Amino acid sequence: MTSLMFKRENRLVPGVRFNNSHTLTVAQFTLKNKENNSGLNRFGIVVSKRVDARAVMRNKVKRFFRTTLMNMNKKMVAGHDILFVVKKEVLNKTKEENLTAIKKALEKTGILKE
Repeated sequence: MTSLMFKRENRLVPGVRFNNSHTLTVAQFTLKNKENNSGLNRFGIVVSKRVDARAVMRNKVKRFFRTTLMNMNKKMVAGHDILFVVKKEVLNKTKEENLTAIKKALEKTGILKE
């Protein structure tokens, strides 16, 4: 079984600003990305209490995003800081719909190689 956490070098550190970033909004989430000039992709996932008041559900959503991104990381162009701000709509969709939305958003921003 793989670990459910990103490796330390793939975690987005607190304090990273996305002022001059590319933003893409879909029903389930907002994707913010910017280049980081490090040769590694760093990921952050924000699931607020507005999505669901229960920590169990918020953690479940974060785990889904984390495993999806870890599996896709090999197919991504390196050197980006990527932040997902999850919306409440993610709970109304199936896993397949959410997975497709993540793939399409990453392809649209040019991060995911086809």
